[in-house]
Amino acid sequence: GALIIPVTIEGKPVTSIGISAFEKCTNLTSITIPDSVTSIGIEAFSACESLTGITIPDSVTLIGRSAFENCISLTSVTIGDSVTSIGDYAFENCSSLTSIIISEGVTDIGNRAFNRCASLTAVTFLGDAPRLGLNTFRGVTPTIYRKPETKGWGDTWAGRPVKLISEKP
Repeated sequence: GALIIPVTIEGKPVTSIGISAFEKCTNLTSITIPDSVTSIGIEAFSACESLTGITIPDSVTLIGRSAFENCISLTSVTIGDSVTSIGDYAFENCSSLTSIIISEGVTDIGNRAFNRCASLTAVTFLGDAPRLGLNTFRGVTPTIYRKPETKGWGDTWAGRPVKLISEKP
């Protein structure tokens, strides 16, 4: 079912989602993350096979390694404005993921972050071209969409075609 992560637990603020906190919660369909959270830990939601969508709030700065790996029902992801780093394998094998919006603050995307996301057709970047790890889009052929005023883009990026957001179907 749905999970709403509280702002506080026993009077203490919830500032991170720990390592493997919800790993293999196969019945988890949606998550609401409060603005108090600043990091999503390693494998935090890995193999949550029924999770369909996620919005990472603006407060989060780090998406840990394998945080959403093997979330095979995940279809869309929106990454908040404060995220600067997407960890290695973060969305690997999210085979139903069709689109993702990456905020302007992202400067690093880890190794194989979107590896084997077979349905991924569109990746929208709101900022400059980030640094990429190895095989970030291995086995995936999305079109990259960007804002006209951003920097570091060419006609292709990571071997994928680059178009302006205004050209998005």
